[in-house]
Amino acid sequence: MWTMAFLGTTCKSDIVYNNLCEAFNSSIVEARFKSIIRMLEDIRTKMMTRIVQKRKLYNGWNQNYGPLVKAKFDTNKKDHVDGN
Repeated sequence: MWTMAFLGTTCKSDIVYNNLCEAFNSSIVEARFKSIIRMLEDIRTKMMTRIVQKRKLYNGWNQNYGPLVKAKFDTNKKDHVDGN
């Protein structure tokens, strides 16, 4: 499973880093206007809920990769076989 824990400390692309920051900031918009303790608690509960949802999602996978990757792989494999 890919996590931010394994992301290097140096960013090779500002676009990726910017997208990660924007996604996080957009998820905490409501919490940013609360007191610091309440804001941190809201962020913690949102992140914990997201982790549980993602864990439930990937526990249903039959392979070591997700269903979207599998669909792209199957399409590319089919196109490659049909092309030869």
